[in-house]
Amino acid sequence: MIDIHSHIVFDVDDGPKSLQESIDLISESYAQGVRTIVSTSHRRKGMFEEPEEKIFENFSIVKEEAEKQFPDLQINYGGELFYTSSLLKKIENHLVPNMADTRYYLIEFSMVTPWREIQTAVKNLLAIGVTPIIAHIERYNALEFNKERVKELIALGCYTQINSSHVLKAKIFGDKHKIFKKRARFFLEENVVHCVASDMHNLDARKPFMREAYDIIAKDFGAKRANDLFQLNPQILLENDYL
Repeated sequence: MIDIHSHIVFDVDDGPKSLQESIDLISESYAQGVRTIVSTSHRRKGMFEEPEEKIFENFSIVKEEAEKQFPDLQINYGGELFYTSSLLKKIENHLVPNMADTRYYLIEFSMVTPWREIQTAVKNLLAIGVTPIIAHIERYNALEFNKERVKELIALGCYTQINSSHVLKAKIFGDKHKIFKKRARFFLEENVVHCVASDMHNLDARKPFMREAYDIIAKDFGAKRANDLFQLNPQILLENDYL
């Protein structure tokens, strides 16, 4: 499997706090069958503003150690970029990373970003030659159970991703992510999802869940669909090609 959305670099965002935590998280992902990981540490003004030099330095340490332990594992560099108007200049000036040296950028919004602002953001990104991958589309209230809006984003030239944890079955009681799971299921049923990725942060509440999610999708939607979402589509994107 290929995971294009992860927080595996220590001491740069709300992911692992130490190198050992990074390696433990990667080890769990590897045990679940993931063989390629794109590291997408947060870049968000006012919240996650570690210098790019530090992020890349810590990433390099993690990559070297993890690939030493798992020789058939490939770890690539990227970022989860929170959209603001200043992001466009940062992208144009190469101050924030794309996904693994491709035309693709993993873009996130606030849960409450209005639909018109998402539309405008996407058009602005496309206008400067960026192809956005919209991170965890199930988290945005503006897209809730609205396949036409998601289809519009895809028609403009975007790709979509949902989190593996939100593929899991909703608990009857006390599931604070139940609404995200319902939305993710809706988007899967409407076939407007291009990739499933972990968005993993730690081994507590935000584990990889890639194997469990893969098995659920294979059972409910077929093995080919699962392979497309977890392997084929991410591979095509990493090859800098179009789906």
